[in-house]
Amino acid sequence: MPANESDAMNVIVNELERCKRGLEVTIPGSRVADEMTRAFQEYAHHARVPGFRKGKIPIDVVRRRFAKEVRDEVISRLVRSEALRVLEEKHLDPVEAPVLEEVTWEDGQPLKFRATFEVRPEIDVKDYRGLKVTVPKHAVTDDMVETSMRGLAERAARLEAISGRPVQKGDYIVGTLSCRFLKGKGKNLKDEPLLLEAGSEENHPDFNAAILGMNAGETKTFEVDYPADYNAVSLRNSTVEYTLVLTEIKQKIVPGLDDALAKEIGSFTSLEEMRTRVRSEIERRAAAAERDEARQRLLADLVKRHPVDVPESMVEAQLDARIESMARDLISRGIDPAKAEVDWPGERERARTAASDAVRAMLLLDAIAVREKIEATEEDLNDVLKEEARRHNASVASVKEKLGQSARLSSLRRQIVREKSLDLVLRDATITPEVR
Repeated sequence: MPANESDAMNVIVNELERCKRGLEVTIPGSRVADEMTRAFQEYAHHARVPGFRKGKIPIDVVRRRFAKEVRDEVISRLVRSEALRVLEEKHLDPVEAPVLEEVTWEDGQPLKFRATFEVRPEIDVKDYRGLKVTVPKHAVTDDMVETSMRGLAERAARLEAISGRPVQKGDYIVGTLSCRFLKGKGKNLKDEPLLLEAGSEENHPDFNAAILGMNAGETKTFEVDYPADYNAVSLRNSTVEYTLVLTEIKQKIVPGLDDALAKEIGSFTSLEEMRTRVRSEIERRAAAAERDEARQRLLADLVKRHPVDVPESMVEAQLDARIESMARDLISRGIDPAKAEVDWPGERERARTAASDAVRAMLLLDAIAVREKIEATEEDLNDVLKEEARRHNASVASVKEKLGQSARLSSLRRQIVREKSLDLVLRDATITPEVR
C-alpha cells in the first residue's frame, strides 16, 4: 500500500435513482488513529478500574479494558460528524437523516462508510401565473336563508313541562335510567339522570316503543336487543334490561320568527336585520367554498404541469399521516383500529397516488416561494398562533413554546409559506363559474 493512501480523504456522491443519493466517505487512517488516542486518554482520565486510582490508570490497561467501547464511540462520532460536514459542504439537504449502509475499519487503515439519503428534486417551476380555472358557483337562495333562520329559532327553543297526556313523539322525557347487561360486557348503570327526545331516530326502535305512551310518575322495565352492526360499539351484540323512572314530560317550544326573536338571540334591531346578517354569512361561506375549490383545482393543475419525481420518504410520511388520521377517526367513533375490519396495507396503497401528488404540490409551492422570495413573517406566525391559542383556550406564548419543543413551529412556518404561495397563484389566476 502506498504510504499516503491511509491519509487520503475521499468523498463520492452518487446519483442512485430519482431523488436518492449515495454517499461514500473515506476518513484518513491517521485521523482515526489520532481520535482513538484522544479517546483512550479521556478514558484513562475519567474511567474507574479496580486497583487503580482515578486518573492514574496506565494507558495499556485502558486499551485492553475499553477497546470495544472506545472503538465504537470514535467510529460513531466520526461517521456522524463527517456525514454532516460533507452534506453541508456539498450543499445537500436530505429530507430525512441519511441511512447508514456500511462501515468498515481495521486498525491502521482508513475508516470507510456508505450512506444513502433522499434530496428534494430541483424543480424549474413555471406557468404558475395567469392560470385559468373554472369552479362551481355556490348560489345563495332564499330557501337557504330561511332554513338557517329556522335553525336559529330551533336553537332558541325552550322546554316546557306538560301534563294530562302520555309521551308522544318529539316530547322530551325527564327521569332516571338504570340498565343491566343480560348479554354482552357493557357497564351497568343505576339511576342515571336522563333527558331524552322520545321517538328520535338516534334511539333504538324498541327503546322508542317502550317509552312512547308512558305517563309522568310511571316506572317501566323493558329489554332491548342490539344487533352486531349497531352504531354504538359498546352495545353491539348485547341485550340490555332498562328500568326507566319517568318524572316529567316536556315539550319543545320553538319561538316564532319575529323581531322579538331577533333581539333575543343577537344584537339585531329587527327580524329583517337578522335575515340580512344571516344571508351575508351564508354568502361569505359560499365565497370561501368557491375560493377553496379554486385553490385546489389550481394546485391540481400545477401538479399535472410538473410531473417531477418526489422523495419516497416524504411520500411514506404523508401515507403515515393519512393512515393515522383514519385510525383517529375510528377511535373517535368508539372503534378500536386494531380490531376494525380494515385492510390497512390496502388502504395505504390506495392512497399512494394521492400522497405522491400531495408531496409534489408541497414541493411546487416551496419552489414558487423561493422564486418569489415569499417568507413567513412574525406577524403571519402570530396570527396562526392566536387562532390556535383561541381553540385551546391557552396563551399565544404557551402555544408557541409547546410547538417549538415538538419541532412543529418550523412545520407551521413552512405551511404558512405554502399558503402564501398558493394565494399568489390564486390572485393571478382567471376564475370563471362552471357551466352546469
